[in-house]
Amino acid sequence: MKYILSIIGFFVLQTSFAQNDSVLRQFDVHKNDINHKGMIVLTSWAGATIAGSAAGYGLTKSYEEQQFYLMNGAWGVINLGIALPGLLSKSKSSASLYELQKSQTKLEKLFLANALLDVVYISGGCILKQYAGEQTNDRKYQQFNGYGNAIIIQGAGLLIFDTAMTLINTSHRKKKLDPFLKNASVSFTGN
Repeated sequence: MKYILSIIGFFVLQTSFAQNDSVLRQFDVHKNDINHKGMIVLTSWAGATIAGSAAGYGLTKSYEEQQFYLMNGAWGVINLGIALPGLLSKSKSSASLYELQKSQTKLEKLFLANALLDVVYISGGCILKQYAGEQTNDRKYQQFNGYGNAIIIQGAGLLIFDTAMTLINTSHRKKKLDPFLKNASVSFTGN
């Protein structure tokens, strides 16, 4: 009888571990999918910025617009340099619940910090525009005003992206991982 109960207990325990492992694996896969799609969006934004800036620079005769397109294109190259490695790299699966929770927290903090940095970019663009207004040289005015406009637009676009990624990742965690963690128990066996 003990033997049968041990076998039943073993199968119940295995099923429980398998279900928990499946929940964590599904969360991890979905987390990686969310962030891969985010990198597709950022890469697309960067590509559109570069192409639009190149076309705009070639078509305009206005010095201020040329400066706008130069700065805008430079931001597109930087965004592409950030997004492309993230898009092309293979996502790593978390080996444990601790690693999964740690990587999720790190990801949410990263996007939130980037969103706060985007506010700094927008502020910097506004400062450049204000500085442009103080210029007596018309070329300098146009240059700094064009740069300021480009930085404001890029900062706003990145603010939208980073805020959306923060909210999406946080929502995913709250819906899928947090309920699992609330029901999980931690024990120490001494081994």
